[in-house]
Order: sequence, then structure tokens, then C-alpha cells
Amino acid sequence: MSLPANPDLAPDGPHLPFVESAHQVLSRDPRVKALWAGGSLADGTADRWSDVDLRLAVADEERPAFMAEIEDSLNAIHPILGWRTRSTRSAELVVVTFAGPLRADFVVTSPESLDRQRYEPVAPLFDPHGLGVRLQQIPYQPSRRTPRELLEREAAQVPAEAGRLQRAIERSSIVAAMQAQANLLESAQRLLLLLRDPQAAGLLGPKHAADALTADDIEPLLSPLAAWSGDWPDPALDSIEPTLNVVRPLAAQAESRYGIAVPLRPSPPGPDPDTRPAAQVVETGCSLLVHAMVGATYYNRGMYTGLLWGYAGAARLAAELAFVAAHGHAPVPADAPDLLPPEDAAAIATALRPLRQGGVMGVRRVATGVAAAYSRCLKRACARLDLEYPERLDRPVSDYLRHEGVFVPDAA
Repeated sequence: MSLPANPDLAPDGPHLPFVESAHQVLSRDPRVKALWAGGSLADGTADRWSDVDLRLAVADEERPAFMAEIEDSLNAIHPILGWRTRSTRSAELVVVTFAGPLRADFVVTSPESLDRQRYEPVAPLFDPHGLGVRLQQIPYQPSRRTPRELLEREAAQVPAEAGRLQRAIERSSIVAAMQAQANLLESAQRLLLLLRDPQAAGLLGPKHAADALTADDIEPLLSPLAAWSGDWPDPALDSIEPTLNVVRPLAAQAESRYGIAVPLRPSPPGPDPDTRPAAQVVETGCSLLVHAMVGATYYNRGMYTGLLWGYAGAARLAAELAFVAAHGHAPVPADAPDLLPPEDAAAIATALRPLRQGGVMGVRRVATGVAAAYSRCLKRACARLDLEYPERLDRPVSDYLRHEGVFVPDAA
């Protein structure tokens, strides 16, 4: 087993013993032809908030049997709290939260796929057949996008999100308003990052952003949160202007430095997406808990707009889960957050109210309140569809976020 030095990983932390256990378990399975670490562990930048990225080579004809037994393999590595899989044409992605908790992504691919372009570093852990030679023959390219291309991408998103925010205010839709505002503030953060550090192209994750931005940089981006009226969103009192005012100076810099115009006029939002099956919404709800630990990553790296963005999405899904709890197997419409029974609408609105306090504490209180509402709605939705509520995952992850300081005990 060979990993580069990761100086920000504590020697007594969970990551390295976990990788050693994965190596021992998977190297004993004859179907696993090779095992590599990827991501931050492979390039030496992992820290205690990093997840673990592992890549396995399993022959195509053996992959169905391997995947049928994957839960047993995962538990042999370390006790699991929850997991899910996603299939692509050439690989299976297994996203797992282990006891601790510790997140890990396993990519189960075929040896024949190793000749494709890769966008992350790899470090060999187990490779008796020398398959890693093929990996090394394909140069590692972190990104194909230039800073200019990434700025253009952000510029294209701003008018659409501004249109969604304006429409949400007109409809007095509290969940849609929070989600659109969070998307705009996240775009502002990425614009700031790219203007501050042009070499950030393709590396817009929380770790790299923390290297370029500080909490003092992010705090002004949160100022529009305190601009809402007491009964927000109120079409007579509220406006998209406070949020756009955060974007305007960044847009001016992008145009001055790169000649890229960032349109600030709201564009009409596109049609709402089609309905989704209730069971799919609940499955997504259970899966999202696996990603909840990302909140600690955002918070501890000072990425408060990322934390806001994450829990804005969780608020929408909580509202959809509440719809399932009320309507059972009925298809879930795009405007489900506006069709809730009064008690559910009031509970989710209460979880979002701390936004009016503005700043980092407002975001933390929203994260705490949304997570509690989310858990309640997921539990009720699971009961309505006669599905298992993943309490073994929900409680440890919530305790972890509380321990890491993301959640606050006096959320209101």
C-alpha cells in the first residue's frame, strides 16, 4: 500500500486506518484486480474533513456478483451507517457513510476503462497485475476549463436565478425564494474566487476555495439575508435588488478584466420540471443524508454560502417529503412546497426564518432548523410509503454536525 504524505491528516485520525482496512478486505477478494486511492488522499491534500475516494477494477462479467455482495464487503471494512449506488455505462459509484462518521466513494470500474482520460490523481494500494501502468499512460488533467470559461458559465446562470428569485417573491414562495437566493450568492462566491485566484479553474470545491477566500470575504456576500421583510417573501416589501447588489461589483470586475458581461436583468424562468414519483423522492431523501456531512466541510472551511446552498436544497426536499407524507403515492409536482398542509408549511417556514438575522449565525440556525424539519418529514414519508427510515444514519450524522459546530442548540 502506497499513499503520499498528507500532512493535514492526524496520525490517530480515522482515514488511514480505514484505507488500510479497505486494502486488507478488498485485496482478499479475487474479483478485485486492483485498488487505488484517488482525490485528496492521492495528491497529498487530505485533511480531517476529507472523504475517501477509492477506485476498484473488477471485470465486467464479475461485477454483478460483486455488487450483489457489496454491503457485506463494506461492513467488513468498517460498520456502515448508510449507502447508495449509482450506475453509469462503465462503472458503479457507491457512496457510503461509515460509523465515525466517515464518508467514502467507491468507483467500481472495469480494467478496460482504465485507458480513458482521468481528472483526478491516483495512488496504488493493490495492483498485482500492473494495471496502474495503463493509468499512468493517460496524463492527469485536473480541468479543461479556463478561468474565462468558468466565468462565462457563472455569468450565464445569474439572470436565470434572478428570474427565479423574482418569481418566488411574486408568488410568496418561501422555499423557492431561499433556493434562488442561495444559488445567486453561491454564484457570487465563485465569481469572487475566480477573480481573486484565476488558477482556481476547475477546482471550485470547498478545499481550494478556502485557500483563496476567508470568512471575512464571505460575510459581505451574506448581507442580503438580513434584507428580507418580517413576512418574507412579501411582494410589496421585498426585492431582488439586495442580492443583485452583491453580484454587481463582481460583474463589473469580470467585464473590466476579461470583457465578460454578467447580465443582471432577470430572465423569465423556464417551465417547471415534470412531476416525480413519490418513491423516488423518498429514495432521494434517504440518499441525501449520506451527503449531510458535507455541511461540516463547508462550515469548517468558512464556505458559508455553500452551507446555505446545501440547506436550501434540503429545505426544498423536506417540503417534497412533507407532500409525500400528506398525499402518499401521488406524483410530486414541482410546486409541492407551495401545496403543503398549513402545519407543514408553517414548520418549514419557521426553519427558514433565521435568514432574516443575516450573517453566518443566521445560516447556521437555518441549517439546524432545516435538518430537524427534514428528518421529521423523511420519517413521516417513509412511514406513509411503508419504507425503512434510516435512523441509524440520520442520528449519528446530526450529532456529528452538532459536534463540528454547524448546528446550534438555540435554533429558532
